[in-house]
Amino acid sequence: MFFLLGSGSGSPIEARQTHAPDIAIILILLIIFAVILGIAFIVFMRFKNYYKSEKYLEKERSRKTKYKDIQKIAKDNNLTSQDSSILWEVCRVTECNNIIYLLKSNEEINELFRTAYQIMKEKNLFTPQKMNNFFVCLFKLELIVAQTKKVLSTRQIPEQTVLFYISPEGEQYPFTVVQNQKDFFVVEIPDFIYNSPRKPEKLTRSRFTFKTHDGLSYNLVTRIIRYNQANDGKYQMIISHTDQLESQAQRHFKREFFEMQCNFASVKENPDSKKSESKYIVSETEYEGKLSNISAGGCCIQTTLPIKENQLIGVILLDAGIDETIIGIIRKTRKLPTGMLALHIQFLEISIEARNRIYTLVYKYEL
Repeated sequence: MFFLLGSGSGSPIEARQTHAPDIAIILILLIIFAVILGIAFIVFMRFKNYYKSEKYLEKERSRKTKYKDIQKIAKDNNLTSQDSSILWEVCRVTECNNIIYLLKSNEEINELFRTAYQIMKEKNLFTPQKMNNFFVCLFKLELIVAQTKKVLSTRQIPEQTVLFYISPEGEQYPFTVVQNQKDFFVVEIPDFIYNSPRKPEKLTRSRFTFKTHDGLSYNLVTRIIRYNQANDGKYQMIISHTDQLESQAQRHFKREFFEMQCNFASVKENPDSKKSESKYIVSETEYEGKLSNISAGGCCIQTTLPIKENQLIGVILLDAGIDETIIGIIRKTRKLPTGMLALHIQFLEISIEARNRIYTLVYKYEL
């Protein structure tokens, strides 16, 4: 029997000719895919560049605020639903441009809220609680802006900033920054400090604190280089720069400095108080004092009386338009260079109406 080899499969040349069209199709498909991919990449880059362009940014800045903008701000900064509600109402009544871009300047934020306050007041949109929430939200936004502008070096301290020198005894004395050079900065110091044992020695490392325009407070330790007397006869302290600044824990309320007469009285707890009555009894004897700063959470009063810490106190602020006695506790006392005593008071019992009145004083709004 004979067998004919290869009679059923064809030659290798015929096989290559059969697969050649398949390879050509694959190459064509690959080329088409590459072209599509290239076009997609070009389109993507154009969109990416557009979203980074000044044209797009200007369009975003100039459009009206949407609720999704409020949601983004709330998510990024841990705002409460109460804060979001107030911020959305502020944006709606003012028809303001994109709030995300306003949230880079406290001047613009304050102008926005001042305008909203006037509109909401004229339209009777405020309840006492909503007004309180309004100011709470405003202060939170101020702190958000301030956090984006942290001071990293004493070289960034603007002239005319008040820098407080902290003595070893914990007393604070205000110095004013008058120059800020590359290698050092200069503060003007009061005569009574220069001519007293309180003056820190040259080349010693001393503690200072200051507050920025946006409301952040910083502590620092740096070295005093030397003293100098300016042409106008005022004494100056030359201080070396430092990058070691420590941001202090934030207050819960914005504080403002005042010089206003006030009264205060001693207070004791009421042992027979019921839920409908005050927990405190205020003495009928009042003493005169001077209000030096205030916030919705507390105040500082100057007095000549030797009052101790942790005592209850009733604060009477008739000149501020508050007709109730605010109950507080003296958290700290500090002897001033003038010989007076500064009482740092935390409020314990205060009505929401009185708190709102203080907010309007601090922000300089009309109640």
